[in-house]
Amino acid sequence: MQGLIDLTKKGFFPEGSKVLYAHLGGAPALNGYSYHYKDG
Repeated sequence: MQGLIDLTKKGFFPEGSKVLYAHLGGAPALNGYSYHYKDG
């Protein structure tokens, strides 16, 4: 989240842009996707 705020403050996104921030839950949420990387 802080990264998105920083990019916005620095003008990374053109004015009027639509930006979608999908918060996926952070590190604890990785357990829900462990089947993707269990063999890696």
